[in-house]
Amino acid sequence: MKNKLWQLEHELQEFSERTKFSETDLLLFPDNFQQVHSFKIFGDDLLAIPAELIIEGDEKEFEIPLSLTSELETIEIFESEFRAEIPKEFIQIGNLNSSAEIVLLNKLKDTIHIFHVSDITDKEWLKCKLEKKVCDLNTFIENIRPQTVCCLINPKDFSEWDIFEIRNKIEIKKEDKLLKYENSNEAWTNYKTLVKSSIMNGFEIHYAPKKLKIEIKKESTNA
Repeated sequence: MKNKLWQLEHELQEFSERTKFSETDLLLFPDNFQQVHSFKIFGDDLLAIPAELIIEGDEKEFEIPLSLTSELETIEIFESEFRAEIPKEFIQIGNLNSSAEIVLLNKLKDTIHIFHVSDITDKEWLKCKLEKKVCDLNTFIENIRPQTVCCLINPKDFSEWDIFEIRNKIEIKKEDKLLKYENSNEAWTNYKTLVKSSIMNGFEIHYAPKKLKIEIKKESTNA
C-alpha cells in the first residue's frame, strides 16, 4: 500500500494537498488507513478509480472521479445526515462523482462499501449496499489513480455532453473511440484541444482534472 501511495503523491506533484485532519482526528480511523493521511494526495479533481472496480466488466466505462475525505467537517456532516441509518463500524473515507456517492470503510472488516445519497430513503437497498463489499481496503488503494477524465455538459440541455479520458498515458478514450498517440505529451495536448473545442461549442466543464482546469484558465487569461 505504501508504494502505491508514494507513487500517487509523486504523480500528483504540486496539485495535491496535505490532509487537514489533526493527529487526534485521525484516531477516528483504523491504523492501516491512518497511513493514507501521511501522504500528500488530498484535494478535489485529483483522483479517480476505474468503473470496473465497482461493477466487474465495466472496463469500457470511463473512470470515476474520487475525492478522499480530509476535513473533520465532512465527517461531521456525514454523522448528522446519515449516521442514524449507518452502523457505527462504517466511516466515510471519500466521495465519488463530487458528493453524489459516499465511500465507506468498514473498520472491523477492512472492506469498502459505496452508497448513493438517495439510497438513504430506501432502507432495503441501503442494507444491500452495506452488506455487499466493493473490495477490501488494500485493493481500493491499489486501484486509485490520478484523474484524467473530463466531462463537459451543454448548460442548455443536460442530455448533451462530451467526455474524454486519458488511458495508459498515450491513449484518449472518446465515447466509443480510442485514439492513440506517440507519447504522453502528444496525448495531453490533443486531450486539451478536445476539451477546448467542446468549450468553444458552448459546453461547460462539469468535472475535470485540476491540472487541466488550471492550464485552460491560464491560457484563457493570457489570450
